[in-house]
Amino acid sequence: MSEALPGNHAGLNQVIQHLRLIAEMTLTSGAHPLQKRSLLEMYFSAAPQILNIEANITPELVGELPCEWVCAEGVDTRKRILYLHGGSWMAGSAISHRSLTSRLSAATGCAVLSLNYRLAPEYPFPAGLEDSIHGLQWLHTHGPDGESPSHSLYIAGDSAGANIALATLLALKQGNKTMPNAAVVFSPPTDLHFKRDFIKANDHIDPILSAELLPYVAANYVQEQSNFKDPLVSPIYGDLSDLPPILVQVGEAEILLEDSTHFAEAATAAGSPVTLSRWPNMPHVFQGFAPLLPEATQAIEEVAHFLKEHTSSTHTE
Repeated sequence: MSEALPGNHAGLNQVIQHLRLIAEMTLTSGAHPLQKRSLLEMYFSAAPQILNIEANITPELVGELPCEWVCAEGVDTRKRILYLHGGSWMAGSAISHRSLTSRLSAATGCAVLSLNYRLAPEYPFPAGLEDSIHGLQWLHTHGPDGESPSHSLYIAGDSAGANIALATLLALKQGNKTMPNAAVVFSPPTDLHFKRDFIKANDHIDPILSAELLPYVAANYVQEQSNFKDPLVSPIYGDLSDLPPILVQVGEAEILLEDSTHFAEAATAAGSPVTLSRWPNMPHVFQGFAPLLPEATQAIEEVAHFLKEHTSSTHTE
């Protein structure tokens, strides 16, 4: 059980208690994929106002994947975000993250394609990565109004989806393919060797992630097809030069803080433009708890400002 966080306000206390309950139920259920998928659907349901959706939702097939467009009123459909949901690579969906993607669409003025990539253990690495690459390439020529070229193209994701988003950038670079204008990642796992000292030492501050379970979910994702030092599994081990602008947002009350800080430092040292945004007292993927958390609303506004700065030209390798 996590300790109380300093500087709490009422909304944050409510979120922390909600996440602690989900974490406790995850441990009790044994973290089986079926139970984890059900619990992940409840991740952002700490208060009714969080679940309000103010966007048009339109089903879309990307290849054989049933996905959805999330478009707030007045979006520019030529500006598109591929969004990759979190969920330990084994859970989550466009539906579980609909409140977050709708707020991203409203704040950024972009059409958001929420990708239901294939999940482990049925579809381990690299299935989700392959889906992300295909989805991003599909977005170049497809919008919510049919076939049309994009003006500005972005990739974004949280947690496991953020890991896949960063791996997608590395795969595109390896393949000498067109990069998105920019990327936004919330709390990305960048080194899937989770038996690290920082994670063990800070397990008590995180209300939802568990040092005990992280190695299990990583093994569940990778299985026998790769290793934790493959850059497409753990992006921290990749060539981080010549990447597009990246905004990394992370809460300081989570055991993945080191993953974000180390990645930002390494990518910056390699010459890539990375902005690291640390949020005191915030838990894992706190952005999804707007408007209950004012910090979440501010973080989404930061995303909007960041993307606005990167709309003029497409970054290519």
